[in-house]
Amino acid sequence: MQIKLFASDIDGTFLRDDRQFDQPRFQAQLDQLSAQGQHFVVASGNQLQHCVDVFDGVQGDLTYVAENGGLIMDSRGQVLHESLIALPLLHELLTYIDTTPGLIGARRSLSGRHGGYIRPQDDDPTMRYFLSDITIVNDLKDVDDHIYKANFSWEDGDANAHAAAINQHFAGRLRATVSGGNGLDVIPPHVNKAAGLAYLQDHWQISKAETAAFGDNGNDIEMLSDAVYSYAMLNAIPEVKRVANYVTALDNNHDGVLATLDLFI
Repeated sequence: MQIKLFASDIDGTFLRDDRQFDQPRFQAQLDQLSAQGQHFVVASGNQLQHCVDVFDGVQGDLTYVAENGGLIMDSRGQVLHESLIALPLLHELLTYIDTTPGLIGARRSLSGRHGGYIRPQDDDPTMRYFLSDITIVNDLKDVDDHIYKANFSWEDGDANAHAAAINQHFAGRLRATVSGGNGLDVIPPHVNKAAGLAYLQDHWQISKAETAAFGDNGNDIEMLSDAVYSYAMLNAIPEVKRVANYVTALDNNHDGVLATLDLFI
């Protein structure tokens, strides 16, 4: 059966650790996929504009499942679907982080329709890599925008434990998912990459058996379950390898996604 939809995470999966990829090789692959009526989906927990920036210079049909599935945009720039965090609930979350022992002192950012938002004390090159169109505000509760995601990170500590605390307190209202290192994303409870992928599968009338997906971290697990050809990267965490049906022969630093695409093409 021909694969009609390829979906890939970005960091730790599609990109090398130096945040680069073989653009000419991927351009040739994308050209061939488009000619064959196949789709390539960028599925990331990152802000939409960051995803677009990563693929700057690539020409062709790319669809974006950004913000862990909170925002879906097609190659023409049309928003197909979005899921938001209500501002009163966001304010409750920020207060909870600032008053709960073990969570106090988190660095933070917000991803919204009109850009990213950070506090002055959280402004650094790492934060600016993941966010575009940044507005600096003294208090994130002053932000008035459509918010898709809040991100928190700590210098030390167990991000999984922090996520568990948030998930217990906001059960049914918000969901925290570890995004790598000591950071986590907080999103609406029904939002994940799988939901974004399922939307596109329905939109394009593509089955799980016609879908391939690639991931390396915890926020990829649900997405991998929506693809028969689910690939954990060779460098993926053990939990992802247990869920995926396959493991790539090469890691992200050796273009594991592109090498697997070559096999399908």
